[in-house]
Amino acid sequence: MVNGLISRAPSRGACALAGVLLVASLAACGGGSSGTTTSNQYTDTNSSDTSAGSDSGGITATTSASPTTMSSADYGQSLSSVNSQLAPDFQAVVSAESQDAVKSALSKLSSDAQSLSNGLPSDPPDALSAPTSQLSQALSSLSSSANSTAGDVGSGVCTSASALAEFTRSDGAKAMRSAATALSAIDASYGKDVAAFLPAPIADQTRQLPNGDVLRHSDGPGSLTINNSGTDAIVTLTKTGTKAPVASVYVRADANTTLSGIPGEAVDIYVSSGTDWDSAAQKFTRQCSFSKTDKTWDFTDSDWSLTLTPQVNGNLSSSTLNPGDAPNP
Repeated sequence: MVNGLISRAPSRGACALAGVLLVASLAACGGGSSGTTTSNQYTDTNSSDTSAGSDSGGITATTSASPTTMSSADYGQSLSSVNSQLAPDFQAVVSAESQDAVKSALSKLSSDAQSLSNGLPSDPPDALSAPTSQLSQALSSLSSSANSTAGDVGSGVCTSASALAEFTRSDGAKAMRSAATALSAIDASYGKDVAAFLPAPIADQTRQLPNGDVLRHSDGPGSLTINNSGTDAIVTLTKTGTKAPVASVYVRADANTTLSGIPGEAVDIYVSSGTDWDSAAQKFTRQCSFSKTDKTWDFTDSDWSLTLTPQVNGNLSSSTLNPGDAPNP
């Protein structure tokens, strides 16, 4: 079609028309040098465009996806493990029947609380970042408090009830309640998930029996007068060489009493002293100590007196006992 146009028009005109339609045709009209230059200009322009396109492609390739955070549902599920793991540990403290059992339960609670602190989510929902950090610190504090209470068992703390009371008033327990409050402000279920096991602070009690209250009666001619200027005490008489109780009496601090009706035979004397007498458990719950006099007491034809406070130049020695070595009164 182009060749037809060229054959009908003057040569110069044909060349001009061909130049309009197709730049490459100029070479056939004797303008090779000029055509080549024009063609090179187009080639340079196309090369520049290709380079720009390449740069744009590089930018697209380096774009990365935005990081994601944990969903609220997954976060709530992770919190539920706090209460489900610590609730049985706490109940073990409540149910412990011996000092060794109390120590063991508190030690496990301490270990589990620290593990839970270390295992909290590192990518919580944004609104829960600060409360989660607070909970982590609270669990670590709870671990320390459980360990501290375990260390008090045997002297300052003597039963599961007193251990429980001390633990619920601890810094760790306070921190857990504060963390639960912060989480509840966002979702009420979160607070329950982390601290439902923990009761309100429990105050210490100071229960006493009346001075001279006889816990175990006996029948006989003997009597024992007891002078007590120390803490409240239970004095228990047993058959010689055994822990089988014959008679027992409660003596308050800074008080005196006389236990009558003691069988006319030889007996051993045990003393349990402390604060807060738990009649159901038959134990002092705090500041407890246990001892046994080193002599045998013969009430066949004699009455005796016993002073519980250590005295200079006294004529009676005693041996300290472990809780399990003391008789039931």
